[in-house]
Amino acid sequence: MSNITTPARSRIAFAVSLLLPLLVAHRSPAAAASAVPPPPPASATCVFSNPAFAGKCTETAAVANGATAQQACGEILQCLNSVDCLKTYCQATTIRQGWALESAK
Repeated sequence: MSNITTPARSRIAFAVSLLLPLLVAHRSPAAAASAVPPPPPASATCVFSNPAFAGKCTETAAVANGATAQQACGEILQCLNSVDCLKTYCQATTIRQGWALESAK
């Protein structure tokens, strides 16, 4: 750089000072795409009935990628009909048999 004159150095420094923030702020398309939050997981509305339960029970279940609403609700149904399941559904009912899935949407 010893052959570069002082005015030329000033112009180069000025150009770098203008371009540097742009280079730092620039992101690749992949980085920009990863900054976008993923869509919320799909959910299903499940309606269950049981002769020993007053009214209908409505629960919301997360639907895994590639799964159906029927499958997501089926997991809750399996829990409702199992004495081994510790999760609480349908207003924390202790009824653990006789549940039926009426709809899964």
